[in-house]
Amino acid sequence: MSMICYLRAANDSEIARLLQEPDLIHDFLEEKLDEIDLEKAWHGIHFLLTRSQWEGEEPLCYLVSGGKTIGDVDVGYGPARALTSKLVASFNVALSGISSDDLRQRYNPKALAKAEIYPEIWDSDPAEEEGIGYLVEMFEDLKAFVAKTSEQKKGMVIYLA
Repeated sequence: MSMICYLRAANDSEIARLLQEPDLIHDFLEEKLDEIDLEKAWHGIHFLLTRSQWEGEEPLCYLVSGGKTIGDVDVGYGPARALTSKLVASFNVALSGISSDDLRQRYNPKALAKAEIYPEIWDSDPAEEEGIGYLVEMFEDLKAFVAKTSEQKKGMVIYLA
């Protein structure tokens, strides 16, 4: 089974309601509205942004931590997390300061493999650029989605399914 990371735009009032009534999360997620999935690249992107397996400083750690957990309702691989519009704005500022070239410079397949970064495909030939090409493509999609969401003054719900 694959672990796919999804980011769903949500206004702050929707987030407040989900935090108050976590059982509504499944209905919210069934509406495939303004959403992006980072496929299996989410953990690799997180590692390149934070140089950490599961931790990291805010706001660059937001793919795997930060924000508020939406109750204890399992939506695939644990509960979803919510980032308010203010947190999304800070995430956007942080991401906008990192280029694809920066990400390429941070790429070290041996470090990714040693840290057991999902999906553990990092032992391929670095000359083939398969791993970093995939991460850069998904990183650019992430940056675009976070920028759009921030411009709309929305927050987001992040979950693994």
